[in-house]
Amino acid sequence: MHTEISHSRFLAFDLEMTGLSPKNDSIIEIGAVPLLGLLVDGDYFFTSVQPYTNVRASSKKIHGLDGDDLWDAPPAEIAIPNFFKMMNGRILIGQHPQLDLAFLWTAAKNIGGNIPCDWAIDISKVFEKVYPNQHGFSLDSMAHRVGLRRASEFHNALGDAILAIEIFSKIMPKLQRMGIHSLDDLISLGRVKIEY
Repeated sequence: MHTEISHSRFLAFDLEMTGLSPKNDSIIEIGAVPLLGLLVDGDYFFTSVQPYTNVRASSKKIHGLDGDDLWDAPPAEIAIPNFFKMMNGRILIGQHPQLDLAFLWTAAKNIGGNIPCDWAIDISKVFEKVYPNQHGFSLDSMAHRVGLRRASEFHNALGDAILAIEIFSKIMPKLQRMGIHSLDDLISLGRVKIEY
C-alpha cells in the first residue's frame, strides 16, 4: 500500500453507545464521513439506532440521549448493515476506535453478519507522534491543542467524526514534515485492532 495519503479512501467514524460494555450495552448512534485523502468524498452517514439495552445515566451525560429520544430510531438490523456498506473499500479512522469496533463486532454477531474490517487507524496514536508531550488524547484535548473546539456540549457521533477529520487535517502538514506521506506510513503509525 504505497499509495499517497492524499489518494487513499478513508471513512472517519464514531459511535455513541448506551454504556461502555460491548456485551451489556448497545449502539445508539453511528456517524461517518467518507474521505479521499483529507477531502470529503461523498455523503455523510448519520443514523440513530434503537437500543436493546437501557441508556446508562453516565452515558446520557455524554451524549444527552435517553430511550425516549431513540424510540423511533431504526433497529440495529437495518442501521448496522447500512453502515457496513459504507465501510467497504475504505480504511476506518477514528479516535480510540478499538471500543467502537468491538461494539460493531458484537452487533454484527447479534444480527447475523460479519464486520467488514477488524482494524482502524487511531487518530490519537497519530496525534501522539506529532505531540509526544500531550497530556490526554480525548477528542476535546486534541482539538484544544490544535485550536479547534466542539460545537456542542454533548457528543454526537457525526460531530465527533467531523472533529476527528478536522484534527487529522490540522496535524497532516506536521506529519508530512516528519516524512509520513504514504498510506503504509500512516497505517504503521496508527493501526489498532478490535478489542474482543
